[in-house]
Amino acid sequence: MQSLFCCSFCSKTYIHKGSLRAHEIKKHNNNKLLHNQYPLYIPLFSDCQQFCSAFINLVRKCLTSHHSTQGLKSIEFPCSENIFAFYFKNEENFKYIHYQRKYNCTFEGLQGYQRIAKLFDFEEWERVTNKTGSETYIVFSKVNPNDYTIEEKKVEFCWNEKGNTFKYGVITFIFEINTETVEFVD
Repeated sequence: MQSLFCCSFCSKTYIHKGSLRAHEIKKHNNNKLLHNQYPLYIPLFSDCQQFCSAFINLVRKCLTSHHSTQGLKSIEFPCSENIFAFYFKNEENFKYIHYQRKYNCTFEGLQGYQRIAKLFDFEEWERVTNKTGSETYIVFSKVNPNDYTIEEKKVEFCWNEKGNTFKYGVITFIFEINTETVEFVD
């Protein structure tokens, strides 16, 4: 007997997992529903504080002025599904990708930077200035030197379920880093 793959949003069934994936991309691409395998709860305040400080510390460790840190980067760290859903489920670009058991939330441009600063309650979370006058930061917008238009950049938070026997989750934060020399004014 062949197993069927069922869409958890509209209950259509498919013989192949790839067909289900194509259906969900086409019909439910901007899904904001969370799966109902088990109920998600509101995390403890201490868990939220620990998550915020871990995220800020990891990002700031990446913001060194060494030339090897330039460009597209990603960091991963363990995180419960509850914490991820609690922080990001009300964001405009939040979605759950059922066939991958993955959550995704993107932030773009200045508005994205401001939303993340508000979520983590830390205004200068994306920028480090060192003693030599270099400032390393996460890029949210770039000016095109040809026509001086502003290109808004995205940062992305993903949560994936990991492990076969013992289930746990990992957040991946994908971002771009740039370093510039700044002048100190006395």
